[in-house]
Amino acid sequence: MPLSGRSLPVSSELHWFLDQWQSDGRFPVPEAPRPASAIVLIRDSLEGLETFITRQLDARGIDDRNRLSYPVSNLRPGDLRNLPLAGWNSARCARTLSIENKSRALHHFSAAARISFAATGVLLAEDVDRDIVAAPQTDWRGTRARLFSNEISWSQILRERDLKLRPDLCKPWLRWINTATQLHRFDTTYFVAAVPFGQNVDFLSPNETSGGWKRPKEILAEAAGDPDKISASTRIIAESLIDVPSVGAAMAQVRDLHPLRPEVTNEDGEWRVVIHPGRDLYRKGTLRDYAIAVGDDENDQSPGFLTLSDDDNNAESGEEETDES
Repeated sequence: MPLSGRSLPVSSELHWFLDQWQSDGRFPVPEAPRPASAIVLIRDSLEGLETFITRQLDARGIDDRNRLSYPVSNLRPGDLRNLPLAGWNSARCARTLSIENKSRALHHFSAAARISFAATGVLLAEDVDRDIVAAPQTDWRGTRARLFSNEISWSQILRERDLKLRPDLCKPWLRWINTATQLHRFDTTYFVAAVPFGQNVDFLSPNETSGGWKRPKEILAEAAGDPDKISASTRIIAESLIDVPSVGAAMAQVRDLHPLRPEVTNEDGEWRVVIHPGRDLYRKGTLRDYAIAVGDDENDQSPGFLTLSDDDNNAESGEEETDES
C-alpha cells in the first residue's frame, strides 16, 4: 500500500488527549523532535524472515496497552565521543542516510549498535583481528545493565574491549518523525541488522518489557488493526518486510530514507494519522556539521576515533521508548 496519504487510527491514549485539547480550544505548541535510533534485528528461518520485536510496558498488567515495538533510544553523547570505528567513516554514513551532517549520521549508526548490544547482546563490531565479533563474552550482562543506566558509555565499552564499531552492519530502513501532537517528539531512524554468525540474542530490559522472534505476518496478525497494540511506524516496518524472502534480500534493498511526517486529522469526528513524506531539515544545511572527524578522507580505510561535535552536546542521555502515533 502506498504510504503517501495513508490513514491509520490513533491510539486510545492519544485520542483522549486530542479530545481534551479540542474541547479546550487549543493544542500544545509542538516541541522540536529529538533524534533517536532503533534496531530491527532479522534472521532467516525455515518459515521465512523473522524480526526480533519487544512488547513495551506502557501499562502494567494491561496486555492490550503494551505495544509491540522495536528497541529504540535517544542519541547519547557517549555514542560518539572517542568512538573506535572500522569499515565506513562518517562521510559514508552521511551519504547512506542522505544527510549532510556527518557526525549526526554516524551518531545514529552508533546509537543503533548501542541499543542492539544493550537490549539483545548482539555486537555489531569487529575485534583486533578485524573479524566480526562471533561470541560476546558471558560476563557482558552486567556491562549491558550499566549501559542501560548510563553508568558507562558505548564508546568506552568498545575501547576497553579493543573492539571497533562496524556501521556497515546496520542497514537504514525507515526514518519517522512522529506527530506534532505528541507530548514527546522524536526523529527516529530505524536500522535493520542481521545477527552475526556465532551470536545469539540474549534479551535484557531495564523494566518488564519482553521480547522474541516473530515473522512480520505474525506481528501484524497479533496487532490486527488495534493502534493500542502496535505503533504506526512499527506496523509500516512489519508490512515492508512481509515480502522480503531472506536476510540477504533485506540487506540488499535500496531504501527511500526521505523522512515520513505523519499528521493527525479529524475525519468525520474520528482522529486519524495521515502519513506524508516531509521536508528533510538535514538536507539544506539546517544542522551543520562542525566537527572534522578523523577518517573522513574517502581513501582512509582505518577511520580510528571520532570526536564529538558541537551539535551533539544536547543529545538526550536516557533510554526512552518513542510513542510514534
